[in-house]
This record gives sequence, C-alpha cells and structure tokens, in this order.
Amino acid sequence: MTYSALHDIVQQPTLTASNEKYQQLVYDSTTELLQSIQCILSALDRRAMALSKCASYESALRDATFMQRLSPTSAIGYIREAMIYSEQGKQHHAIDVCDKALSMVDTKHDLCAKLLPIKMSVQQRASTRIDFIKLLPVDIVFTTLIPMLMKAGDRLDACKPCPYLHVSHLWRDRIVQCIGGLYFMIHEKDEKDMYTHVIKCAQHTKSLRIDKYTRGTWLSDLLQKNDFCSLRELSIEYFTNQHVDHFMSSLKTVSNTLTHLHLLLEDVPSQSLATMLSACPNLIWLDFRLPGDVDLSSHPMTTWSNLTYLSIYGAHDLITLDQIIGIWKHCPSLEHLELHPCANVESALVITDYLPSIKDIHLEITYGGLELIYKKRGSSSDEIGITHLYLSSYPEEYVISTNVSPILKQYHDTVQHLVLYMDLDNDGNNNAYDVQYPQLKTLVLHSSAWWIPRNAPMLEEMTLTSKTIHEHTAVLDTIPANLRKLKLRLAHEPFLVDKTPLVTYLHRLGQQSQLNDLVVYFKNSDDIGTVLDVICHVGQLECLTVDSSDKWDAIQMEEFFGKLVIGCTRLRELRINCRHAPSIQSINTLKRLGDLTKLAFSVNGINNDISFCHAIQAIPQLKLILIYFAETANNAWIKYLYKQRPDIKVIKERFRTHY
Repeated sequence: MTYSALHDIVQQPTLTASNEKYQQLVYDSTTELLQSIQCILSALDRRAMALSKCASYESALRDATFMQRLSPTSAIGYIREAMIYSEQGKQHHAIDVCDKALSMVDTKHDLCAKLLPIKMSVQQRASTRIDFIKLLPVDIVFTTLIPMLMKAGDRLDACKPCPYLHVSHLWRDRIVQCIGGLYFMIHEKDEKDMYTHVIKCAQHTKSLRIDKYTRGTWLSDLLQKNDFCSLRELSIEYFTNQHVDHFMSSLKTVSNTLTHLHLLLEDVPSQSLATMLSACPNLIWLDFRLPGDVDLSSHPMTTWSNLTYLSIYGAHDLITLDQIIGIWKHCPSLEHLELHPCANVESALVITDYLPSIKDIHLEITYGGLELIYKKRGSSSDEIGITHLYLSSYPEEYVISTNVSPILKQYHDTVQHLVLYMDLDNDGNNNAYDVQYPQLKTLVLHSSAWWIPRNAPMLEEMTLTSKTIHEHTAVLDTIPANLRKLKLRLAHEPFLVDKTPLVTYLHRLGQQSQLNDLVVYFKNSDDIGTVLDVICHVGQLECLTVDSSDKWDAIQMEEFFGKLVIGCTRLRELRINCRHAPSIQSINTLKRLGDLTKLAFSVNGINNDISFCHAIQAIPQLKLILIYFAETANNAWIKYLYKQRPDIKVIKERFRTHY
C-alpha cells in the first residue's frame, strides 16, 4: 500500500447513506486509525531524537524521512529532520527542509506554528561565523593559513560557492590580498546559472576562463553590468556566438585593466587584429585564434607598446611580409610573436632590423601552412643576432619545398643552437657546403645537411637520426673537436641496415674525442648488438643513456653490462630506459663501477622482489635512483630501500624520461 493511499485511509470518508449506528462506527474506527498513525509518528520522532543524540545521524534522518512519507502534511517529520541537520552544523540543509515543510504542511496542524521560529533560529546559526582570522598574526595568515585553503591560480567554479570567501569580508579581503585575485571558471551557460558568486566577487576577480560561448549575450551582459575593476585575464576557449559585435563592445568596459586575452573565434563574423587591439589597448598578452584581417595599416599613428606576446593562428588569409612588418612597427615591444599561416619566410631575414632583441626563430611547415615564431632570449644589451634556429617540415613528402638556405646563410655567424628537421634545397649551389658556423654549439640533424658538423668547430652537443645517417653517411666523416654530448636516435625508420659506418664512428670517438655523454635510442636490441659492443670501448664516458622502445633481451643486457663495467670505468650516471627492469645479476655487475652515483631504470616486472632491493642498496656510492613505471608497480621494496639506505634519493616517474 502506498503512503498516499495510507493518507487517504485516515481521512473521514463521505457516507452515501446515513445510518446513525454505522456512521458512528465509521467515525470511531477512522479516529482509531488516525490515533495509531499518530502513535507511530510520535514513536519515530522520539527514536530519531535519541539516534541523533547518539550521533547516529543517518539512522535518525531515515526515521525523519519515513515520518514525512507516512504523513506528508504533518510538520513533525520536517521539524525533526531540520533539527538533525542543525545539530550536524548543516544549517543550509535545515533551512531547505523548513522551506519545503512550509509549502507542504497543513496550516491547521498544531506544530505548523513551530516551523517559522525553527527556521529563524537555524538562519541565525547559519549567519554565525568564527572569524579567528583577525585574531591571528598577519604573517601566519598569509604564509600558513590561506595557502592551506587556496593558492594563487586555483580555478573556482562559478556555479559553486567557495565557503572560504563567505566567512566574512575580512576573510575574503585577506584571501584576495594573499593570492592576488580570484580565478573563475565558467562552463557553457545554463539558463539556471546566474553566476551570482562571480557577480558578488566581481571587483576581486583577476581571471575569467570560459570554455564555451555559443549563444545569448550572457557573457557580454556579465562584463558590462558588473564592476570587474581588477580583471586582468580573459580566456574564451570556444567562441561561436553570433553576437560578436555586442561582445566586442563589452570588452571596452574592462579594457583599462585587461592585460591577457585568449580568444578562439569560429563560424562568426570575422574580427580584425586592429579591432581587437583597439578594444583592449592595454594588452600585454594576446592569443588570437582564427582572426580575420591582421593588417594594421588602418591605424598608421597608433602603437601598442605594452604588447609583448602576440600569437596569431589560423588567419583567414596568408600573412604577408608587409603585414608582419606592420605588426612589428605598431607593436615595438614584442618579445614573442607567433604567426600562421605565413605567405613566405622573407620576414625571417629582416626580423632583427625591426626587433633587435629577438634571438630565436622557429619555422615549421605542415599541412596547415607555414608558421613562424619569433622569441626574445637574454637581455636587450646582448649582441644583435639570431642565436636559436628551429627549422622543420612535416610530413616531408607532402609539404611544398621551402628554401630555408638563405636563413641559414643570414645567421650562420651568430647561430648557437640549430634544429634542422627538413632537407635543404641548395638549387645546385655548392656555396652552401662552405658556409661556416663559428658559434654553433648545439645541433639536431634530421636532414640532408650532412656538411654542417664539418663547418662547426665549436660544436659541443649533436643529435643525429637514423634518417640522416642512412641517407648521408658522410655526416660521420667529421668528429667535432669539442664534442661533449652525442645523441643517436635510431628507433625510427629508416632503420640502419649497415651499421658499419656508425660502429667505426663510435670507435673513433673512443680514441680521439672529448665525448663524455652518450644517449642512444633504438627499437630492437637484436639489431644493434654491434653498436652496443662498441659503446663499451668509449672509455671516457661519464654519462650514458640507453633507450629501447621494445623489450631488451635480459641475457644481452647482462652481457652488455659485463662489458660496460670493464670498458667505461668512469661512468657516474647510467640510465637504462626500457620496458622492464634489469635483472639482479645486471645490478650486481654495476657494483664494479666505483664512480656510479646516479642510476635510472624501469621497475616493471620486479613484483616486490626484496632481493632486487638488496642488490641496489649494495652499491655503496649510489646517491640517486630514478625509476620508471613506478605508479603501476608494487613499490613495497622502495619503502624498504628508504629504510636501509636513507642517503639514496629516489625519484619515481610514471613514464620513461626521454633525453
């Protein structure tokens, strides 16, 4: 029988025919039923009260809820539930129960008159705050208390109240003062969401992040109708709202303080870079995705000297050299500039004429077009010239060839770090082979430019890929006199079929170079046995990283370690990056390396083997171990190691680290 049916049963029924004898019987029996229900309610109320006094709140609430279902129009069940919540300190829950009761309870009920006083009492308790923050020294509040509650940059959900901000005005002011302003996250607008928490804290809001703005004018209204006098950062991840003009107008209301803006416009009337900068003239940082026109010539006398970071991605039209120069002239303080898609690479040849502090050029060609990134490095007093070049095209076979040789020639005498992930088109010009790089110190070569190491006498660090070695073995003809670190990336196609040139090169390194740091990436140990053997003859090595993308045969690893401890006695740091842990025999072999202080390896497959821990702790000079796949392994042995060797620092990583 449902509770609504039970409620109907205890009501005095209407009689069709009048009979004094049976009419009285109906009345008496109905009254008896009602009295029985009242007895049950009274018993439940007493039990719920006793349960709450015994701190059995869940059971007490269950009884209170049952009372409401048993008699929905009676106040007794609601009063008991409100009192239970109030005892727990959940005053807002108690207020909600009282509000529900006032809409449900029969006003003629004896206990109905008690609801309002109970609600007022609960509201008074809810407004009570223990404001101990004003009793504590300010330095303790700032350095200890508030950092335990909130940190600078913590994103607050605009739809959920933050209790720390509503204790008192002093609490809120101290928190804002400590973390420098509030950061709010607003999700897609819901008609029920009025963002009252953001509105209440508008003047203390430093950052707003909106994930989607697809309909209505709610965001524009939020900015226009509230005092965001401290707003510095505004980020809109996805803007597809047709009311873009209304939004641009609202930006002007925060333009005096707004310094950082991220905006992605899609399927809306295009907005120009000039319009955006004019609306927010004090911007320091602008990330503008899918803009319309980037031409600033319509503002010949205007400069935006505060802007130091500008990223333009996915512009409607190719960005020309004249437009780029216009950006440089109107934004003379730029330290970081990203442009996509560009019509050509010509701007890379004249960048230092307009922005002499730029030291870094990043050029990348993909399906989406040509992207140019210019960055400042060092201080403005440094010598003018590009020191860092990153030139890349991907995928090479599908990207239209772009001649970057003029860029290399332009900056050959200043570049210190060069990453080349594209083949060079020399147009039959042999002069490129003779270009010298007198200051080049770091080189990453995934390219046809095999001759660069030969022309870089100061080279200290070099990375070669299997593609470069496979297609141009001449790159191995030269060993730079100052080479300290070498990385060999052999794990990707085209794989080296004939490894003889590389083996010869490594053998020469062991005899005539200053090399002390070697990193080797390979796919399958079966195909690189000869390379591993010759590594053991590079006796001056102090740091070695061997990275296998597949499993490394345990026997082969043990043999390699056996040769390594004989040939590379100076090793201080050894990193074995593979999918499984080295064997205990391999670890025992490493004890013979008297200078070994740092060791990195995978723990995958150890399965809490304490004997492995014994092998590690028996390396007396070891000071640091770095372990991979630590999150997926049973690490009880690590805790054991902490106890046995507290002098060893252990760094746990979920995945392998690449170098």
